[in-house]
Amino acid sequence: MKLFNRTATDERIENIRNKIFKEMYYLIMVICLVSIGIKVANHGFELKLMILELVILFLGGIYFLIRSIFLGVYWDEVEMHDRMNKTTMGTKTVWSSIGLALVIAIIFGVNSAVSYANGTTQGLWYFILVLFVSIMIYLPIFLLLFGGVHLLAKKISLKNRDDENKL
Repeated sequence: MKLFNRTATDERIENIRNKIFKEMYYLIMVICLVSIGIKVANHGFELKLMILELVILFLGGIYFLIRSIFLGVYWDEVEMHDRMNKTTMGTKTVWSSIGLALVIAIIFGVNSAVSYANGTTQGLWYFILVLFVSIMIYLPIFLLLFGGVHLLAKKISLKNRDDENKL
């Protein structure tokens, strides 16, 4: 007698539970960001005070990405995005890598010009020099990191989806 064995689940209940878990995930991420903001406001930018929140944010995102890749959902989401938008996800990945590299390069350039220059001409020279060197360093790193993850995720997700279709 299998009185307590529940093999059939109600799809409506599963969808509601998934919605609750999604909301809970977003709530935890917002709480971590607010906690980081409060710590920065009270104590300044001390990294050792924010380690736990940063680890939670980073590992939560990594876990979500890995699970969606291995379940084959990542590439399905990319295909849906590409169908609904003019700009493909691959193009957005490249542009976001370029944008992030530029933002970091500008921040480093301004910091070096303000902190180490003794005049306007020297400050401009330091800014331009650090800007170009930072772009040459960070642009390939971000392109390989973001583009490589996107291509690897595509390959794994398509492979897992094809394996599921064979079953």
